[in-house]
Amino acid sequence: MSDLPIRPIPDGSSAYESEVIAFGKDAIAEGDAFLRAQKGFNKTSETIDAIAGEGAELRVDKLSSTTSNHIGKIALDLAAGMTDVRPFFEYRTKNPAFDAQVDIYENLGEHWWYNRQIDMRMCDVIKFSCAAGTGYAHQVWDPELLDINLLPEDPRDVLPIRPSSNITLQDALGVIIRRERTVGYVRSQYPDAPDSKIKAEKDGSIIASMRNTRTGRLLEKIGSPFHDLLFGNKAQDQLPRVPTLDLYTMYLKDDRIHKGSRPLPMGEFRDDGSPATNWSYMVEPGDPVYPYKRMIVFTNHGVLYDGPSPYWHGLFPVSKLTLDPWPWSWMGKGVLWDLLPLQRSLDRAVRVWDDWLEKLARPDIVADKNSVSKAALDKIDSRRAGLKIMQNPLAGKGVQIVPPPPMPSDFWRGIDWLINEMNELSGVTNIQALMRLNQMPSSDTIEQIAEKMSPSVRLRSKMIEAFIREFATMLAYNFTQYYTLPMRLTILGAKGVTFEDFDFDPHSLIPDFLGDDFEGGQVRPEAMSRGPRPRHKRAQEVLRQLSFHIAPGSLLAASEITEKLMYLQLARAGILDHWTLLEKLQIPNVGEAPGGTITERLQAEQQMGLGMAVSTVGRKPTAQSMPKQKASGAISESG
Repeated sequence: MSDLPIRPIPDGSSAYESEVIAFGKDAIAEGDAFLRAQKGFNKTSETIDAIAGEGAELRVDKLSSTTSNHIGKIALDLAAGMTDVRPFFEYRTKNPAFDAQVDIYENLGEHWWYNRQIDMRMCDVIKFSCAAGTGYAHQVWDPELLDINLLPEDPRDVLPIRPSSNITLQDALGVIIRRERTVGYVRSQYPDAPDSKIKAEKDGSIIASMRNTRTGRLLEKIGSPFHDLLFGNKAQDQLPRVPTLDLYTMYLKDDRIHKGSRPLPMGEFRDDGSPATNWSYMVEPGDPVYPYKRMIVFTNHGVLYDGPSPYWHGLFPVSKLTLDPWPWSWMGKGVLWDLLPLQRSLDRAVRVWDDWLEKLARPDIVADKNSVSKAALDKIDSRRAGLKIMQNPLAGKGVQIVPPPPMPSDFWRGIDWLINEMNELSGVTNIQALMRLNQMPSSDTIEQIAEKMSPSVRLRSKMIEAFIREFATMLAYNFTQYYTLPMRLTILGAKGVTFEDFDFDPHSLIPDFLGDDFEGGQVRPEAMSRGPRPRHKRAQEVLRQLSFHIAPGSLLAASEITEKLMYLQLARAGILDHWTLLEKLQIPNVGEAPGGTITERLQAEQQMGLGMAVSTVGRKPTAQSMPKQKASGAISESG
């Protein structure tokens, strides 16, 4: 990054801004060319049109234009099945000193997941991945919501800067997120920016958006008296306009070292020299200038922000989800791409049947011109009830109604094959089976259904798990950085408070002294006189000791049923306490468990005289096989 100047606050009067804009435009051109060179990139728009039912070609009115949008249903089923995930926030640490923080992260994560409807936003990420091969989850702090937010990003507008692997964005030099915003929105976000940096570049009104529609393309091809009014330059002042521009957010790895002799302020500071934001810091001589990445927000006309990334985790806050990855492709392969030709064949077959029905209702008419006049023939409608025809049998053959030939007997077999092939290639059949796990037939066990999952569905589950691990790591850092003690108290009550909230650096989950600050179990005098190190540095040291855990294949909510039934069997065997069982079954009002481990809870149960009660009705369970859940929801020991 030696070609970019270090400037924490943009200065429009210097050459600095021109250098930054030039670098950004080169990175945009390079990233956009990189994406367009990926195999299947052009299929993204075609797939999106097919999902919306907009991919049908133009046909004359006399021929059928019927479509059976099966690809749209498959896309919806896939997104619904892969979004059917349970709250996944299970953090672990080998250091018992941070057990309280782990519990807080898990509880905050579950509250955030439901309160912000993150499952719906994750669904959009998966929909992008199905249509384009890759979807992106942009995790940001929203100052208007005063909470962490998730923004699903269009993969065509997430431009990687010199990526070195196809798995994650974290291996790239940087990433640029391109968005089309209205001029008013950008000015509201950056009120101090001069108007010269925020200029309208295009019209975002509905009139302008018609250029990309089927109707707009047709009018442009065949011509229309309304075309110049809608899309021409003659009467633009008469049209409603929504001025928009492209807004770019660039995250960069900038590993330069501060070579000056004085501390360098990075971010925003108050007049008294104190940091105005929790991501502002002082760089000492010899330290990295951007230890947690650099962020630049700019338009085509100027820089709006240039400074440290506002996230302590030090990662690009964009998680990449590729459901079907391949080593030679950055975007992978779209789940729906193989279905496009099958959908076209299905539409053609349905139109053949529709045209045949029309001929059956209005069969062909063959008339002898010597027997029937042209005017009389034009009045004949073979579909009309009570048809009457006058003809002269001595002058010719008269009028003959010719019904269509019968449809081939195996016609519908071809349509069934197309639909089954689309289901098989997409893997939606396996997803539907997973979602029916809690209503399975009594003759099958959960394990037998799970074993029938295709390898492609298992791989997609693994890709979601890897994506979630990176996402959850960022989330733990953001909870530490942005969730204050009042926020945690409001959400979790007394469970949201730790001892660290009342140390020398109060109202923070992070301990005031760590690692080398201790000697013989006591804080060293040098550390005490120096005081706590900057909070963001201590957060890095603490959160490195946490890991996010997902059991392989356990992400889908349907697969949780197997685990719940296993817990039930262990409880019946007497080696699991009822507190743990009720928590696993997500039954409310369990109360505070007496002890942290299962062994401690079992001992407490014995002292209380509690345990699994055996029903006096029916045959006693033997626990020799896994219990089963019937369609009614009842638990059966014998199926």
